[in-house]
Amino acid sequence: MDVEATSLPTFDSDLGGIPSAATNSESESDETARRLENTLDAGRPWAPWNSLADFGYTESAVKGVLSKDIIDMQLKGLSGPWSNPGGSRITMKDYRDYKLYLAKARTLGVKFLNATVEADLWGESKKYTFYYRDPWEWILSLVTDPGLARVSQWQSRRLYYCENGEMERYVHEPFTADRWHEVDSQSELPAANPLMHCWLPLHIWLDKGLVTSHVKMFPIVLRALWLPSEIRNASGNGGGVIIGFMTMVEDPGHSKNRTKRQNYEFNQFKREIYQQVMEKLFETIWKKSWFGEPVRCGDDVVRNLYPGFLIESLDFEEAWSFTCCRANRAKHPCPRCRVSHEMLDCLHQFFPLRSSEAMRNVVERARCAPTAAQRDKLLMEHGLHDVPHFMWNIRFSDPYLSFIYDLLHFLEAGKWGHHLWSLTLDLLEKLGLLAEVTKRMAKFSRWRNLKHINDLATKDFTDGQTHLDILKCIVYILCEILPPKSTLIPCIRALLKCRMLLGLRVMTTSRQLVVQQCIEDYEKWCKRVSEDYDKNFKFPKQHYLIHALDDVRLKGVLRNGTTRTGEGIHQENKQISIRDEDQEVVARTRLLIDDFFRRASQTAELSDASSDTDATNQEADVAQFKQGSARRVPKSRIPPANGENQWIFGSPLQYGDSRSYEDLHGGNNSIYRALDPRLREFLHSQFPDEYLTYEDTIMASIEVFQCVYIAYQSKDDWTNAEDILRCNSNWYTILGLGRVVDLAVVQNMKPSKWRPKTSWDGCVVFEEEVDLTFLLMDFVIRGALLAHAQGPSNSRRNFHYLDVVDGDMFLRVLNAIGHVCN
Repeated sequence: MDVEATSLPTFDSDLGGIPSAATNSESESDETARRLENTLDAGRPWAPWNSLADFGYTESAVKGVLSKDIIDMQLKGLSGPWSNPGGSRITMKDYRDYKLYLAKARTLGVKFLNATVEADLWGESKKYTFYYRDPWEWILSLVTDPGLARVSQWQSRRLYYCENGEMERYVHEPFTADRWHEVDSQSELPAANPLMHCWLPLHIWLDKGLVTSHVKMFPIVLRALWLPSEIRNASGNGGGVIIGFMTMVEDPGHSKNRTKRQNYEFNQFKREIYQQVMEKLFETIWKKSWFGEPVRCGDDVVRNLYPGFLIESLDFEEAWSFTCCRANRAKHPCPRCRVSHEMLDCLHQFFPLRSSEAMRNVVERARCAPTAAQRDKLLMEHGLHDVPHFMWNIRFSDPYLSFIYDLLHFLEAGKWGHHLWSLTLDLLEKLGLLAEVTKRMAKFSRWRNLKHINDLATKDFTDGQTHLDILKCIVYILCEILPPKSTLIPCIRALLKCRMLLGLRVMTTSRQLVVQQCIEDYEKWCKRVSEDYDKNFKFPKQHYLIHALDDVRLKGVLRNGTTRTGEGIHQENKQISIRDEDQEVVARTRLLIDDFFRRASQTAELSDASSDTDATNQEADVAQFKQGSARRVPKSRIPPANGENQWIFGSPLQYGDSRSYEDLHGGNNSIYRALDPRLREFLHSQFPDEYLTYEDTIMASIEVFQCVYIAYQSKDDWTNAEDILRCNSNWYTILGLGRVVDLAVVQNMKPSKWRPKTSWDGCVVFEEEVDLTFLLMDFVIRGALLAHAQGPSNSRRNFHYLDVVDGDMFLRVLNAIGHVCN
């Protein structure tokens, strides 16, 4: 029905569109009609949207509760390649088409299967169904992928750091460590004949997790250790895959209502189900681990492949279940070695290691024992349960040796979060200092990637990352408020040093020596804390630090086995298997598409080496930083001094000349007092060939910025890294001959004579000097974090120098105080 606007009642409004009071009573329909007239006058009932299509998309996005990233992706596609006549147009019409294509694509991937395991409990046979993927099919999908084949490591290598004619071995990825090298060089793998024989090491992760409020699952995740960490730890093609879900065995009653023997039988039943699930899950790889399987890989080379396990990422509770070892209160509670419970706090003595062969012999002997008492005694002496392990039958796989030291569960949330931090909180509460520490932590200096914590005493933190951030800061607060010479502070500092070194991305031989020394220092201070505060350090996570360095030598740096990369699995819902398949399909297809266009682009560049392309590449290189992301950097009104500089200024604030800055701000801001003569004097000292007179208008172009991006080479892994420094003014200055000079206004620091109540090895305190000065950006290496120190009342401000913001800074300070640590 057509409606003329003139036939509708008029609509008066006031106060920015709010209707004025009508003289006569009006119905809601009249009110609606008036608003309709207001829109029909413009002929655009979808206003304020520019088009009906804009509103239609907004309506669907609101109903679908789409995220910002999804909306950006869709709008970019709809306004570009999805709708252009010459582009790739959308042919799907509805949800049915959407699901149809996903279903077809899933047939190209590895689908979920189901299987049933069975065991007897108190004379009754119980069956459990679980879901899993064929691990060998998943492995084949990776090794036959052309894109992944180009970055796959098929054999181990030994790498060396060379400087000044000296060589030092280092490890990072698993292929650089000893265990892979042992399999390649000292095992029974045959030499190439002509097929190359290659071990395919796997990383397995599993843990209990509350997936929903009603459903618990054991997600089992596999990762391919022959792929680079940035690929295998991601969620795209080549990333970790949920290979199955561990069966949950429900308790038929309550442990308090059962006898001790019945509880033992029920726990034994759960272990049998656990191992049966694992055995069924990996049954397709155990034969191949012994005899290999010839496969034409993605690079068109046929190799004989032998799958096996190198790394198990587990917390201690899961490790006891996974390895069939006895738990915390056992006589020998360590899943790695046969340390006695009384020696768990000893970090300088090594104990006999477990092995698959030795533990299999123990279980077989126990089963042949004439009485149950003798059987149980033999098993208890070795800290085992009477359950055969599925990994005993898989070649080059040891369930005890593969259990890796996890920084998240064992150190950050373990030794620190559950033990030393709890002890610290109890001590602060006893001394009445908890509020003071909370206040100081809230005022602590901020730094990129360092969480700022305002509610230290009022919140119970459960995540390891927050515990790590507290660990990095707390020493610089406690050293000023705890009683003098407190043994707790150097103990925490020693643990922090262990964490910083064990968290490095590259581990050289010299770094390993420093780690060993730090572990010895930590053990020494733990004994002192135990004496002073009656703290018991006899717990498994304390002991397992003794195996950390061996894990580095055997499997590469500990980042390779961190459980951090698996914790996000707990956020999936009960339909995780289906959605995970869809995500994998999309990720795999996207990788193929990107690879196709990348090759096409490379071909075009080779055939057309134009100057425009070179200029584009040069601009991209200038803004290249560690993460490799295409970050938009604010442009300056003045070009940079040199396109090869490792810094870029951002957040422009002001633009003018030195004399105008001095006149406007010199009275209130010390930076601008006598700015013109000070700046001229500094530039003349740095550039004596530039003849400067007062009459020269060489200072007519100064631009002030509030932040600077600094790229530097990290001492951690010798790759590019980046700092973002804010607040202090940075400068672009043009000299008389057109030279551009990049400056920073800095507050000089000098070593302070003041020391906190409790100091430690490497404690560095600075005192700020009175005058500000200029610094050429050419001499800036990277930024540093300084935290306010209390200092003496009659001196200028003092600052603690934090060497623990990251591995690079820690190594720089470590070498500066005398350690030789490449």
